[in-house]
Amino acid sequence: MTGVTDAPLNEGPTPLTTEGGAHEFTQLVDLCEALAGQLGDWSTDGADSASAATMASLSARLTEHAGWWRDQVPESVLLAEARDAASDPVRLTAVLAMLDVAPSARMAAVVPVLDGVVAHLVGLADRLSPVGDAPARRVLRLVLADLEDRPRHP
Repeated sequence: MTGVTDAPLNEGPTPLTTEGGAHEFTQLVDLCEALAGQLGDWSTDGADSASAATMASLSARLTEHAGWWRDQVPESVLLAEARDAASDPVRLTAVLAMLDVAPSARMAAVVPVLDGVVAHLVGLADRLSPVGDAPARRVLRLVLADLEDRPRHP
């Protein structure tokens, strides 16, 4: 499993602020929901029965992850603007464009997308405080463990 430690943040990445958390977690919600929708559609469209079960499983897990990340988004009215500004449809469209492939290439297309999500989460782990961000670190560990069996290149 990809490691997330509780090591102190002495050097390295900039710690995540509350406003940064609102931004980060909102984007993760958007990404997980969009990926879950796409993979869920693939699982039921009948175009590639070989990948349908995997896509259905990933869709269900990503839907659950979206809920976990949503629970991490701070609800303060002071952060409403940060939450509203967090959605990035251009970036989300670019990620989803990576999945615009023929049915037979779906499994191969999802690999780099999920690998990118995992790499992003590992980087995010370095920015989370072991104490103040403990709930988010727990979610991050759960998501990484849940994606450990994701499709990979052979």
